[in-house]
Amino acid sequence: EYSAFLAGRKANFIDACSSTDPYPELLWTEMTAFFGSGGAGESIVLPGGRYTAARALVAANLPFLAGRTLGEVCHIVQLAVSERQILGYFDGQVVAHDRSEAIVKMRCAALQQP
Repeated sequence: EYSAFLAGRKANFIDACSSTDPYPELLWTEMTAFFGSGGAGESIVLPGGRYTAARALVAANLPFLAGRTLGEVCHIVQLAVSERQILGYFDGQVVAHDRSEAIVKMRCAALQQP
């Protein structure tokens, strides 16, 4: 990924790939509840990819993302997948972590099934 900065202007850029988590714990608690077992988002399937998933989440007007920029939501999606294990991938789409390929593989391994 690439980014461009304007000379003489303050860099006001969200690095969506950063592992730094500047967001309040309440956001993560509410997001976990939403996508977790029994949550309203438990069965939501988002388009694959950080940007398109973030656009879908912004369009959904979720309270825990209120006031966040699209760049921040892209970063939140990245952290939710890579660091927080709230979201994951299944068949190329973004889903709740409990429904992700990683969990399916882990359960199959635990049962020693392919």
